Amino acid sequence: MKLMKHITIALVLCAIPAMAFGQTSVTCDVCTHQASVFMGEGGLIATAAEGAEEVAYLASCDGVSRSGTLTPEGGMVNMLFQDKGIVCNADDGELEIGPIMDGGWFWITDADNSAVGNLIDQMVLDNEPTMITSAGDGVTMTMGMGAVYLKETASGRVGILPNILPEPPAAAAEVCGPRVTPNTNPAAYTSQKSSSCMLGDGGTKVRLQAPGQHGRTTTTTTVTRNIAGGVNVDVTADLWVNESGSYNTGDLTATPALANRGWAGKGTDNWLGNVGWSAHLHGATPGATLAGAGVEIADIGSNGQANITVQPSATYCPSSATATRTTAVVNIMAWTSGGTLPPALGGGTATSGTGADDTVFPALATQRALGGAYAVAQLTIMCPPSSSSANMGEELVPENPFPTDR
Repeated sequence: MKLMKHITIALVLCAIPAMAFGQTSVTCDVCTHQASVFMGEGGLIATAAEGAEEVAYLASCDGVSRSGTLTPEGGMVNMLFQDKGIVCNADDGELEIGPIMDGGWFWITDADNSAVGNLIDQMVLDNEPTMITSAGDGVTMTMGMGAVYLKETASGRVGILPNILPEPPAAAAEVCGPRVTPNTNPAAYTSQKSSSCMLGDGGTKVRLQAPGQHGRTTTTTTVTRNIAGGVNVDVTADLWVNESGSYNTGDLTATPALANRGWAGKGTDNWLGNVGWSAHLHGATPGATLAGAGVEIADIGSNGQANITVQPSATYCPSSATATRTTAVVNIMAWTSGGTLPPALGGGTATSGTGADDTVFPALATQRALGGAYAVAQLTIMCPPSSSSANMGEELVPENPFPTDR
């Protein structure tokens, strides 16, 4: 490779056409861009590709090819065609260069004026060109590579007009799934789009909502338990499609309503019905069971929701300021309703919803993970800070944090 490189450089330095050595074709494997038009005198400037120690070029004109290399200075390369002996006096010239970044440009000097064009990425040269509007006999048009060279005969003005134009981004594909039924008040996702739309993984997600969060689309991940003697904290769980694209193949008019298949991100209370729930401790210390952690889970009627009750716990959150307080982590899992739920892990409790079986949501059931569950959410139950911690924080603040000289 080094020998061939030396031969190539020698060719350029001696300005000897490659055809003189009997070569029928010359290629530039590292070239990434191309001058859209190459004729006459001119030059170029470009930014070398990251990490490139040299930039190669290959000029072809009237059946003769010449190649060479440029050394980047400050990451930039530039050259004058006449200095490199590659001036092309024909209209069929081609100039390749690379590796360089997008944004490089070149100029061509005609008898009276100059024209500027961009060094075009070779990857787009196979794109369909746009027809350039003709101005009649007064303007000549010479086709280049990704551009047209224009010259007004009377004035000698020249220009380079790209004919491979950027395409506007394609519109985002519409996602299959719930749609608001017209004229419903409040808005309800009791319709769906199931054709000419994009399907996803058909998965679901559990939404947890703490007190005061009703109507919000975000999921609660942390709540604070009250210490012994306080009141319970209730968290609501429901199941939603994950908005990646899925639809229901069941009877949308059946009772209980099988059309409840909402998108949490759209802000309506159309969760998936017919869901069973279970919960278990993610960690069993210090309580060995869910009940030992002061947590209970129960269905809310038959509408596919569950309520997680977080009770005060002297074991996890003792009232003594000096006692150790422990965070509990609970996994809440949504299962298909009907039949017997798997036993709750970690000695927790399990509750089963009512309604149809797997055939209600076949698209969801076939995409299960998590050991057979539709989805799982994790709830972290914190203890309030002890009074000693608060006092320690106060002691960090001096009596006068901004003293001044008087």
